[in-house]
Amino acid sequence: MLNRLPLSAIIAASALLTSSAASATELVLADAPSSRWVVDGSQGQCRMARDLDEGSDGVTLLITQWSPGSSFSMVLVGDPLKRFEDRQEMTLQFGDPAGLLGERRAFFAKGSLAASQDALIFRNVSLAQPTPEDAAAGDLAPEYGTAAPILPPAALAQADRIDLVQGQHSLRLRPGRLADALAVLDACSMDRLNEWGLDEAAHRTLTQSPRWTGRDLADLARQVQRGYPRAALRRGEQTDLHLRVLVDEAGTATDCTIIDTTNSSITANVCDFFRTAGAFSPALDASGRPIKSFYTSWIVYRLVRRGPN
Repeated sequence: MLNRLPLSAIIAASALLTSSAASATELVLADAPSSRWVVDGSQGQCRMARDLDEGSDGVTLLITQWSPGSSFSMVLVGDPLKRFEDRQEMTLQFGDPAGLLGERRAFFAKGSLAASQDALIFRNVSLAQPTPEDAAAGDLAPEYGTAAPILPPAALAQADRIDLVQGQHSLRLRPGRLADALAVLDACSMDRLNEWGLDEAAHRTLTQSPRWTGRDLADLARQVQRGYPRAALRRGEQTDLHLRVLVDEAGTATDCTIIDTTNSSITANVCDFFRTAGAFSPALDASGRPIKSFYTSWIVYRLVRRGPN
């Protein structure tokens, strides 16, 4: 039985760190002796958490979804993360290097928690990484994900590790029953559809998810960024906002929700942009009929540190 974990501000990773280069290292961490997967379904999220190893080598793993989908966010917290440098290329894999879950480039931010622990924040991670040839083909095989907002079952079954490599430094995590934990995460997120008044069964066989058809998204992003709250700028505060828009059968946005995933005090009128800037093409069920569904995006407020001229 998975218990609820009272985590509310654990992902409050905002201040970027600079750390000195260290000698080459490789660390392999398995579950802490008393560790087990814990699920938290509070505050509009679904989160799986587990401790690996303990003491100075301990790392806490947090895997979160704010809505159903083929990807998730991942946060690692602990002293062993000091070895990794922010803004440097890193690779990530969840399974056999030669398989679906093999090595791919990872995009992350490095931060710290209130207790000054180092943290790596991966905002959007997919289990399966198609090869360049697969991606170029356009229609990907179902094991890489479909229009249905679920973690691909074929990829789930193969998840057995989390390996991070940056230059000469590597961290290899071996959380027990990772595939089972991700399946629980997927089920928890799909349950949210009923809470939002959406048809869960129909979403499992979607042939098209809602698509933005309004103004250019890059232009919209620039307009949102220009609205960086001034109070947050004065405080040097940063945040990641998760946007969820309900889209009806006609492609009209009927509801919009903003979730501050980093528990900052930043507020934004991002929903106003989506209500006024355009429309969507609706989701289509297995028979090609429009159905009510949801659209998600990330709004990222970051302060850019400029060096001397």
